[in-house]
Amino acid sequence: YRKLPVLSVAPGTNSKGGKTARSSLSSLMPAWLDGNMGRVSAMGMGDDTAQVTPKEFVTKMIEKSGVEVILGECTGVETDDDNQVTAVTYTDRETKDQCTLEADTVVVSAGPWSCIAEDWFDTVDLPMEGVKSTSIVWEKKDNVDATALFCGEDNRFGTHLEVYPRPDNSIYICGIGGSDYISTSELKAGAFREECNAKEDRVKAASDAFKQMSATYRDAELEKVQACMRPCPPDAKPYMGSIPGYKGAYINAGHNCWGIAWAPACGKAMSELIIDGESSIDLRPFDPARFTTKVSGRGRKRRGESVGEQW
Repeated sequence: YRKLPVLSVAPGTNSKGGKTARSSLSSLMPAWLDGNMGRVSAMGMGDDTAQVTPKEFVTKMIEKSGVEVILGECTGVETDDDNQVTAVTYTDRETKDQCTLEADTVVVSAGPWSCIAEDWFDTVDLPMEGVKSTSIVWEKKDNVDATALFCGEDNRFGTHLEVYPRPDNSIYICGIGGSDYISTSELKAGAFREECNAKEDRVKAASDAFKQMSATYRDAELEKVQACMRPCPPDAKPYMGSIPGYKGAYINAGHNCWGIAWAPACGKAMSELIIDGESSIDLRPFDPARFTTKVSGRGRKRRGESVGEQW
């Protein structure tokens, strides 16, 4: 990770806000924030605010751990007569072979698509909504100042931009608006799992909104346009814990846009639960079975109130 300051920036139609900020927040204002804006204020000075870049973080964690990564589509979990996990079945990504990987412990951690686990373990319902959101990455420039921005609602473009300069001198932007909502049944069928494309109208909206704030980037090119799928359980809380009625079965999923930031703490909590039998933090609010209510026999019903799009 790296520490960096964070600014709150209101949209504007002239450079007045920027000029005022350069006088009062000169040490925090990045050189590329040189366009039209409203009020600018400091949210973090850089001593208590920091960023991680997801791909870099995950790659380093894999290298440090020394684990072997197998790419494929999980198709199920095998158990013995006592409901003890014995293996995972999957389709190899390259060969398309049907494979079995022996295991006595399984952690389902597949983002929004983790809801398929309710078909593998008949003691839980795992309602999930996928929020499919577009993002963009601007081309690399020399010596891009590391200051992140959280921008106010810009009704001209339907955006509320979040702007993150990265260590490789590119700039990642999300908060573009126009998200799509993907149901549990669609996610279980694999919707957008292999290909998650950006919405072109939102790419243009985000580009135009950012160019209003940054004259430096008005002639720049986009390096990448993309979309992600945020995993959102109905109550805005992740699923973390053991699967009831099974031995060696766990889930750690549904962290919305906070998955990367929360990953180290959640990983530690889950490892304690698996290895020591209990976590050092209270995981009861994240009970995987909280939406599962017995009605009669093996019947179940879902409960819970949707909290809408979560931030």
